Amino acid sequence: MGLGTFFSGFGEKFKKLPSLFTGLFSKQKQIKIDPKIIMIITAAILVIIILLLVLAAVSRPGKGLKSADGFFDHSKEPIEREVLPLEDFFLPYEPDFIPDVLLEREPKESWTEEDARPFWTDPLEGNESVWRKRIESEIDSLLERVP
Repeated sequence: MGLGTFFSGFGEKFKKLPSLFTGLFSKQKQIKIDPKIIMIITAAILVIIILLLVLAAVSRPGKGLKSADGFFDHSKEPIEREVLPLEDFFLPYEPDFIPDVLLEREPKESWTEEDARPFWTDPLEGNESVWRKRIESEIDSLLERVP
């Protein structure tokens, strides 16, 4: 079966296409589909397939760039390459050991009152009534739970 035979009967097959689609729906509820709509849809699908084939043919690399051995000849279009520094790929050298903590001064054995004074504030200075109310309310809430 050659292409001539296929295309000579193509018109007849195309005319039978609407009846083929309506035959699919014969077992179910009968749906009337206009044959013109089916022809328009099939024509649109054929146009999309043809456009995809043309796109595939056009997107192939050019044949003029191939050399005699079948590989592309890059001498006609040189590629400019940027040289990247090695520092971008490798981490800097790090020692294999972790050094001990280096203190600015020796730690104190005990704290004197003068050493602690900058870090200490007396909570009762000026707030004695606030703290007394908080303590009393907490004691009251604890005693309420006692049976």
